[in-house]
Amino acid sequence: MYTLRGEPTPMVSSEPPDDFEDAPASMSQCGAPAPTPPGAAPASRVGRAWRMVRERNHTRLDLIYLAVVVVWVVLDQATKVALRASLERGEHWELASFYRFSHVVNDGAAFGLFQGSGVWLAILPVLAIVAIAAYYLFPPVDHWLTRLGLALILGGAIGNWLDRIYQGEVTDFIDFIHFPAFNVADIGINVGIAAIILYLVIVDARRAPRHR
Repeated sequence: MYTLRGEPTPMVSSEPPDDFEDAPASMSQCGAPAPTPPGAAPASRVGRAWRMVRERNHTRLDLIYLAVVVVWVVLDQATKVALRASLERGEHWELASFYRFSHVVNDGAAFGLFQGSGVWLAILPVLAIVAIAAYYLFPPVDHWLTRLGLALILGGAIGNWLDRIYQGEVTDFIDFIHFPAFNVADIGINVGIAAIILYLVIVDARRAPRHR
């Protein structure tokens, strides 16, 4: 066959060139991706599957932490309702020489601190709840211990905040006589803070040998 200019058209052989088997190697040397071996999943597909598994695990863990928040709030409110139904304000139920149930109220923070700051103490829990929610959405440190600690803090903050909204003051009942009375919400807040501090101590202990 001839082109329009009268030049012969080069013939294309149907047989593969001699170096056809070396094509993948030459392609990889030129920067092109090597073909995927038969039966092997593409890297992008494996990456997507791994991301899906991680997202599913995170979703499951987030549901667990959310359940911790809900359970802590319910436990806190249930114990306070039971106390208010059983004891009048100022009454005590002696259980030991150092411990008793007491119907005590305070308009301050945990353990009776900051008395008389009702307005600010009604606003601060809202700010804390927003801050913790933002942490959950964009966690700078993603570890189960920090998330558990934040879940307990959040449950405690919501529990005491509900008291301020509906009662105007917080109900305390766990009374160790010579120690300020507190409640289940206060326990959650303090245990949550302790969990976060424990995480920081563990991380610091693990980093210390690397700098020696």
